[in-house]
Amino acid sequence: MFFSRRANTARPPCIRRLLVVEDDALLAFDHEYVLTAAGYEVVATVNCGESAISALNNGVVDAVILDLNIAGRLSGADVAAQAHARGIIVLIVSAQEPGAAADHAAAHLAKPLAHGALVAALRALEAKICRKEAPRRVAGLTVFAS
Repeated sequence: MFFSRRANTARPPCIRRLLVVEDDALLAFDHEYVLTAAGYEVVATVNCGESAISALNNGVVDAVILDLNIAGRLSGADVAAQAHARGIIVLIVSAQEPGAAADHAAAHLAKPLAHGALVAALRALEAKICRKEAPRRVAGLTVFAS
């Protein structure tokens, strides 16, 4: 008998609705595809700080997947600060070091991303934040103390 592995499309326990903030259209599309396939609901994908804040104002978001180097007047660090102030989990996904934005983020995932790293990083944050467990080690992920 053969058993096929089915993709895990069950919704995660506490991080379900995501806002993707990425100004590289190809990466944004890839993030959205990978996250949706993993069972997350991507409420919006935006390319600038102003659109990110608008999306935060218009919907319920559990976490923000955030590049620091984004278009617009508001920086990624500004978006991180405003999301954090609203109690929203911030995962910085950037080749750039987070600097002061780390004060407002749960973790930093370094670009370029290994295959599956984005979903693995979110699962690690769920373990830490939602279940109060030690997060699984993910290549390129730095989890900040909170």
